[in-house]
Amino acid sequence: MRDAYAVLAEKLGYAGSERLTKVLKRLMDEEEAEIVTSLPCHVAELAQKLGMEEETVNKKLNELFGKGIVFMTSKGYQFARGILQLHDATGSDVRLDEAWGHELLSLWEDFCQAEWYPDWAKQAQTWDVPVWRVIPARKAISEGTKLLPAEDLEVVLNNAAKFAVVPCPCRRIATRCDLPVEVCLQLNKAAEYAITRGTGKELTREEAMKVLDISAEAGLIHSVPNSSEVARVICNCCTDCCILYYPLIKHGGLEKGVAKSRFQAEVDKATCNGCQVCVERCLFEAIEMMKVPGEKKLKAQIDPERCFGCGICAVECKPEAIKLLEVRRPEHIPV
Repeated sequence: MRDAYAVLAEKLGYAGSERLTKVLKRLMDEEEAEIVTSLPCHVAELAQKLGMEEETVNKKLNELFGKGIVFMTSKGYQFARGILQLHDATGSDVRLDEAWGHELLSLWEDFCQAEWYPDWAKQAQTWDVPVWRVIPARKAISEGTKLLPAEDLEVVLNNAAKFAVVPCPCRRIATRCDLPVEVCLQLNKAAEYAITRGTGKELTREEAMKVLDISAEAGLIHSVPNSSEVARVICNCCTDCCILYYPLIKHGGLEKGVAKSRFQAEVDKATCNGCQVCVERCLFEAIEMMKVPGEKKLKAQIDPERCFGCGICAVECKPEAIKLLEVRRPEHIPV
Protein backbone atom coordinates (compact mmCIF):
# COMPACT_ATOMS: atom_id res chain seq x y z
CA MET A 1 0.00 0.00 0.00
CA ARG A 2 1.11 3.59 -0.60
CA ASP A 3 2.19 5.69 2.34
CA ALA A 4 -0.35 8.52 2.49
CA TYR A 5 2.08 10.78 4.36
CA ALA A 6 4.73 10.23 1.70
CA VAL A 7 2.19 11.12 -1.01
CA LEU A 8 1.28 14.36 0.75
CA ALA A 9 4.92 15.30 1.39
CA GLU A 10 5.61 14.82 -2.32
CA LYS A 11 2.60 16.97 -3.24
CA LEU A 12 4.11 19.73 -1.12
CA GLY A 13 7.43 19.39 -2.96
CA TYR A 14 9.37 17.60 -0.23
CA ALA A 15 9.32 13.93 -1.15
CA GLY A 16 11.13 11.83 1.42
CA SER A 17 11.34 14.59 4.02
CA GLU A 18 11.31 13.01 7.47
CA ARG A 19 10.86 16.40 9.13
CA LEU A 20 7.81 17.32 7.07
CA THR A 21 6.40 13.83 7.61
CA LYS A 22 6.56 14.45 11.36
CA VAL A 23 4.55 17.65 10.87
CA LEU A 24 1.94 15.80 8.80
CA LYS A 25 1.69 12.96 11.33
CA ARG A 26 1.11 15.47 14.12
CA LEU A 27 -1.63 17.13 12.09
CA MET A 28 -3.58 14.01 11.05
CA ASP A 29 -3.89 10.31 11.71
CA GLU A 30 -3.50 7.64 9.00
CA GLU A 31 -7.20 7.56 8.09
CA GLU A 32 -7.29 11.35 7.74
CA ALA A 33 -4.11 11.32 5.66
CA GLU A 34 -5.65 8.70 3.35
CA ILE A 35 -8.72 10.91 2.91
CA VAL A 36 -6.60 13.95 2.09
CA THR A 37 -4.61 12.07 -0.59
CA SER A 38 -7.90 11.50 -2.46
CA LEU A 39 -8.65 15.21 -2.76
CA PRO A 40 -9.81 17.38 -4.49
CA CYS A 41 -13.18 15.77 -4.38
CA HIS A 42 -16.78 16.46 -3.38
CA VAL A 43 -18.14 14.64 -0.35
CA ALA A 44 -20.43 12.20 -2.16
CA GLU A 45 -17.75 11.22 -4.65
CA LEU A 46 -15.15 10.82 -1.93
CA ALA A 47 -17.45 8.67 0.23
CA GLN A 48 -18.06 6.33 -2.70
CA LYS A 49 -14.35 6.17 -3.51
CA LEU A 50 -13.40 5.31 0.08
CA GLY A 51 -16.39 3.11 0.83
CA MET A 52 -17.48 5.29 3.74
CA GLU A 53 -20.74 6.95 4.79
CA GLU A 54 -21.14 10.49 3.49
CA GLU A 55 -21.88 11.76 6.98
CA THR A 56 -18.62 10.27 8.28
CA VAL A 57 -16.60 11.70 5.40
CA ASN A 58 -18.21 15.12 5.79
CA LYS A 59 -17.41 15.14 9.51
CA LYS A 60 -13.79 14.20 8.84
CA LEU A 61 -13.41 16.89 6.18
CA ASN A 62 -14.90 19.53 8.47
CA GLU A 63 -12.38 18.55 11.15
CA LEU A 64 -9.53 18.74 8.64
CA PHE A 65 -10.82 22.13 7.48
CA GLY A 66 -10.87 23.30 11.08
CA LYS A 67 -7.24 22.26 11.53
CA GLY A 68 -6.16 24.17 8.41
CA ILE A 69 -5.21 21.09 6.38
CA VAL A 70 -7.88 21.21 3.68
CA PHE A 71 -9.57 24.17 2.01
CA MET A 72 -12.91 24.62 0.26
CA THR A 73 -12.69 25.27 -3.49
CA SER A 74 -15.05 25.08 -6.48
CA LYS A 75 -13.90 21.46 -6.89
CA GLY A 76 -14.74 20.63 -3.30
CA TYR A 77 -12.28 20.23 -0.46
CA GLN A 78 -8.62 20.40 -1.48
CA PHE A 79 -5.28 19.84 0.26
CA ALA A 80 -3.02 22.86 0.83
CA ARG A 81 -1.58 24.27 -2.40
CA GLY A 82 1.90 24.37 -0.93
CA ILE A 83 4.05 24.57 2.17
CA LEU A 84 3.32 28.27 2.72
CA GLN A 85 -0.45 27.77 2.88
CA LEU A 86 -0.18 24.79 5.24
CA HIS A 87 2.40 26.58 7.41
CA ASP A 88 0.27 29.70 7.80
CA ALA A 89 -3.07 27.94 8.31
CA THR A 90 -1.84 25.48 10.95
CA GLY A 91 0.74 27.74 12.58
CA SER A 92 -1.77 30.51 13.29
CA ASP A 93 -4.26 28.25 15.07
CA VAL A 94 -3.81 28.73 18.82
CA ARG A 95 -6.53 26.11 19.46
CA LEU A 96 -4.10 23.37 18.42
CA ASP A 97 -1.84 24.39 21.32
CA GLU A 98 -4.51 23.25 23.76
CA ALA A 99 -4.26 19.67 22.50
CA TRP A 100 -0.58 19.45 21.54
CA GLY A 101 1.18 22.23 23.43
CA HIS A 102 4.00 23.65 21.30
CA GLU A 103 4.93 20.31 19.73
CA LEU A 104 3.52 21.18 16.30
CA LEU A 105 5.23 24.58 16.32
CA SER A 106 8.56 22.97 17.21
CA LEU A 107 8.18 20.43 14.40
CA TRP A 108 7.48 23.26 11.96
CA GLU A 109 10.52 25.22 13.13
CA ASP A 110 12.77 22.17 12.73
CA PHE A 111 11.56 21.61 9.16
CA CYS A 112 11.83 25.32 8.29
CA GLN A 113 15.39 25.72 9.55
CA ALA A 114 16.75 22.51 8.06
CA GLU A 115 14.91 22.37 4.73
CA TRP A 116 12.41 25.06 3.83
CA TYR A 117 14.41 28.20 4.59
CA PRO A 118 17.51 27.22 2.56
CA ASP A 119 15.26 26.06 -0.28
CA TRP A 120 13.18 29.26 -0.12
CA ALA A 121 16.32 31.39 -0.44
CA LYS A 122 17.58 29.26 -3.32
CA GLN A 123 14.26 29.64 -5.14
CA ALA A 124 14.31 33.40 -4.61
CA GLN A 125 17.51 33.67 -6.63
CA THR A 126 15.54 32.58 -9.73
CA TRP A 127 12.67 35.06 -9.36
CA ASP A 128 12.52 37.84 -11.94
CA VAL A 129 10.13 39.87 -9.77
CA PRO A 130 10.00 39.83 -5.95
CA VAL A 131 6.92 38.05 -4.60
CA TRP A 132 6.50 40.38 -1.62
CA ARG A 133 6.56 44.17 -1.19
CA VAL A 134 7.01 46.68 1.61
CA ILE A 135 4.26 49.26 2.22
CA PRO A 136 5.34 52.42 4.08
CA ALA A 137 3.79 53.12 7.47
CA ARG A 138 1.13 55.78 7.06
CA LYS A 139 2.41 57.84 10.02
CA ALA A 140 5.74 58.11 8.22
CA ILE A 141 4.17 59.74 5.15
CA SER A 142 4.46 63.52 5.03
CA GLU A 143 1.35 65.59 4.39
CA GLY A 144 0.89 66.23 0.70
CA THR A 145 2.74 63.10 -0.43
CA LYS A 146 0.84 61.42 -3.29
CA LEU A 147 0.46 57.69 -2.75
CA LEU A 148 -0.65 55.05 -5.22
CA PRO A 149 -3.73 52.98 -4.27
CA ALA A 150 -1.56 49.86 -3.79
CA GLU A 151 0.61 51.59 -1.16
CA ASP A 152 -2.00 53.72 0.59
CA LEU A 153 -3.26 51.75 3.60
CA GLU A 154 -6.40 53.86 3.94
CA VAL A 155 -7.33 53.23 0.30
CA VAL A 156 -6.60 49.50 0.66
CA LEU A 157 -8.89 49.23 3.68
CA ASN A 158 -11.58 51.40 2.10
CA ASN A 159 -11.62 49.05 -0.90
CA ALA A 160 -12.01 45.96 1.30
CA ALA A 161 -15.37 44.63 2.48
CA LYS A 162 -14.37 42.33 5.34
CA PHE A 163 -11.57 42.33 7.92
CA ALA A 164 -10.12 39.86 10.40
CA VAL A 165 -6.95 39.50 12.43
CA VAL A 166 -5.19 36.20 13.12
CA PRO A 167 -2.08 35.37 15.16
CA CYS A 168 1.11 35.62 13.11
CA PRO A 169 2.17 32.01 12.31
CA CYS A 170 5.78 33.07 11.76
CA ARG A 171 6.29 34.56 15.23
CA ARG A 172 4.28 31.76 16.87
CA ILE A 173 6.51 29.14 15.26
CA ALA A 174 9.92 30.87 15.40
CA THR A 175 9.55 32.72 18.76
CA ARG A 176 12.77 34.66 18.10
CA CYS A 177 11.33 38.04 19.13
CA ASP A 178 8.77 39.50 21.52
CA LEU A 179 6.95 41.76 19.04
CA PRO A 180 3.12 41.65 18.79
CA VAL A 181 1.59 38.43 17.44
CA GLU A 182 -2.11 39.32 17.00
CA VAL A 183 -1.44 41.48 13.94
CA CYS A 184 -1.80 39.38 10.78
CA LEU A 185 -4.52 41.30 8.93
CA GLN A 186 -6.81 39.37 6.57
CA LEU A 187 -9.04 41.03 3.96
CA ASN A 188 -12.14 39.96 2.01
CA LYS A 189 -12.09 36.20 1.19
CA ALA A 190 -9.10 35.60 3.43
CA ALA A 191 -10.98 37.27 6.29
CA GLU A 192 -14.08 35.18 5.57
CA TYR A 193 -11.95 32.02 5.70
CA ALA A 194 -10.38 32.93 9.06
CA ILE A 195 -13.74 33.87 10.58
CA THR A 196 -15.50 30.75 9.26
CA ARG A 197 -12.70 28.52 10.51
CA GLY A 198 -12.70 30.20 13.89
CA THR A 199 -9.05 31.23 13.84
CA GLY A 200 -9.61 34.91 13.12
CA LYS A 201 -11.36 37.72 14.95
CA GLU A 202 -13.63 39.86 12.79
CA LEU A 203 -12.79 43.57 12.84
CA THR A 204 -14.35 46.81 11.72
CA ARG A 205 -12.44 48.94 9.23
CA GLU A 206 -11.40 51.27 12.06
CA GLU A 207 -10.16 48.34 14.16
CA ALA A 208 -8.19 47.04 11.19
CA MET A 209 -6.45 50.40 10.82
CA LYS A 210 -5.68 50.37 14.53
CA VAL A 211 -3.95 46.99 14.10
CA LEU A 212 -1.76 48.53 11.39
CA ASP A 213 -0.89 51.57 13.50
CA ILE A 214 -0.07 49.43 16.55
CA SER A 215 2.15 47.24 14.35
CA ALA A 216 4.09 50.20 12.98
CA GLU A 217 4.52 51.70 16.43
CA ALA A 218 5.85 48.36 17.68
CA GLY A 219 8.40 48.26 14.87
CA LEU A 220 6.77 45.83 12.44
CA ILE A 221 6.98 46.18 8.65
CA HIS A 222 3.78 46.32 6.58
CA SER A 223 4.21 43.72 3.81
CA VAL A 224 1.91 42.56 1.00
CA PRO A 225 2.03 40.41 -2.14
CA ASN A 226 3.89 42.37 -4.83
CA SER A 227 0.97 43.45 -6.99
CA SER A 228 -1.05 46.56 -7.72
CA GLU A 229 -4.03 44.84 -6.07
CA VAL A 230 -3.93 44.37 -2.30
CA ALA A 231 -7.06 42.35 -1.56
CA ARG A 232 -6.23 39.43 0.73
CA VAL A 233 -3.63 40.10 3.38
CA ILE A 234 -1.45 42.76 4.99
CA CYS A 235 1.28 41.10 7.01
CA ASN A 236 3.10 42.95 9.77
CA CYS A 237 6.54 41.41 9.72
CA CYS A 238 9.78 41.26 11.65
CA THR A 239 13.10 40.11 10.24
CA ASP A 240 13.70 37.65 13.10
CA CYS A 241 10.76 35.33 12.42
CA CYS A 242 9.05 36.10 9.10
CA ILE A 243 9.31 33.22 6.62
CA LEU A 244 10.26 35.67 3.87
CA TYR A 245 12.59 38.15 5.56
CA TYR A 246 14.40 35.81 7.94
CA PRO A 247 15.55 33.08 5.49
CA LEU A 248 16.41 35.57 2.75
CA ILE A 249 18.55 37.60 5.14
CA LYS A 250 20.14 34.48 6.61
CA HIS A 251 20.81 32.66 3.33
CA GLY A 252 20.92 35.60 0.90
CA GLY A 253 18.51 37.00 -1.68
CA LEU A 254 16.42 39.52 0.28
CA GLU A 255 16.00 41.96 -2.61
CA LYS A 256 15.16 39.09 -4.97
CA GLY A 257 12.26 38.06 -2.76
CA VAL A 258 11.06 41.33 -1.23
CA ALA A 259 10.58 44.57 -3.15
CA LYS A 260 11.35 47.86 -1.44
CA SER A 261 8.60 50.45 -1.21
CA ARG A 262 8.75 53.39 -3.64
CA PHE A 263 10.18 55.48 -0.82
CA GLN A 264 13.46 55.93 0.98
CA ALA A 265 14.17 57.46 4.37
CA GLU A 266 16.23 60.64 4.63
CA VAL A 267 17.48 62.41 7.76
CA ASP A 268 17.49 66.17 8.29
CA LYS A 269 20.80 66.54 10.14
CA ALA A 270 19.83 69.94 11.55
CA THR A 271 16.74 68.47 13.22
CA CYS A 272 18.19 65.11 14.32
CA ASN A 273 18.94 65.11 18.07
CA GLY A 274 21.15 62.02 17.99
CA CYS A 275 18.84 59.90 20.17
CA GLN A 276 19.57 56.72 18.14
CA VAL A 277 15.99 55.42 18.42
CA CYS A 278 15.90 55.01 14.64
CA VAL A 279 19.05 52.85 14.73
CA GLU A 280 17.41 50.51 17.24
CA ARG A 281 14.16 50.34 15.25
CA CYS A 282 15.60 49.72 11.78
CA LEU A 283 15.20 46.01 11.03
CA PHE A 284 17.38 46.30 7.92
CA GLU A 285 20.37 47.82 9.73
CA ALA A 286 20.24 50.71 7.29
CA ILE A 287 20.97 53.48 9.81
CA GLU A 288 24.18 54.36 11.59
CA MET A 289 25.34 57.33 13.64
CA MET A 290 27.88 59.59 11.94
CA LYS A 291 30.04 62.53 12.96
CA VAL A 292 28.83 65.77 11.37
CA PRO A 293 31.22 68.71 11.04
CA GLY A 294 30.42 71.45 13.53
CA GLU A 295 28.15 69.21 15.65
CA LYS A 296 28.97 67.69 19.04
CA LYS A 297 26.38 64.91 18.77
CA LEU A 298 26.45 62.08 16.27
CA LYS A 299 23.66 62.22 13.71
CA ALA A 300 21.69 59.46 12.00
CA GLN A 301 22.70 58.54 8.46
CA ILE A 302 20.62 56.36 6.08
CA ASP A 303 22.28 53.78 3.84
CA PRO A 304 20.12 53.97 0.67
CA GLU A 305 21.23 50.53 -0.47
CA ARG A 306 19.93 48.89 2.71
CA CYS A 307 16.84 51.05 3.26
CA PHE A 308 13.55 49.33 2.24
CA GLY A 309 11.40 52.43 2.72
CA CYS A 310 9.20 50.94 5.45
CA GLY A 311 9.14 54.16 7.48
CA ILE A 312 9.38 52.39 10.83
CA CYS A 313 12.26 54.70 11.78
CA ALA A 314 10.18 57.82 11.09
CA VAL A 315 7.15 56.64 13.07
CA GLU A 316 8.93 57.06 16.41
CA CYS A 317 11.27 59.93 15.50
CA LYS A 318 10.30 62.51 18.15
CA PRO A 319 12.02 65.52 16.51
CA GLU A 320 10.51 64.44 13.15
CA ALA A 321 13.93 64.50 11.54
CA ILE A 322 13.24 61.55 9.22
CA LYS A 323 11.12 61.84 6.10
CA LEU A 324 10.22 59.35 3.40
CA LEU A 325 11.11 60.56 -0.09
CA GLU A 326 9.66 59.12 -3.29
CA VAL A 327 12.62 57.61 -5.16
CA ARG A 328 10.93 55.03 -7.44
CA ARG A 329 8.43 55.48 -10.25
CA PRO A 330 4.86 54.13 -10.12
CA GLU A 331 5.94 51.29 -12.45
CA HIS A 332 7.94 49.89 -9.52
CA ILE A 333 4.71 48.21 -8.38
CA PRO A 334 3.82 45.52 -10.95
CA VAL A 335 0.32 45.13 -12.34
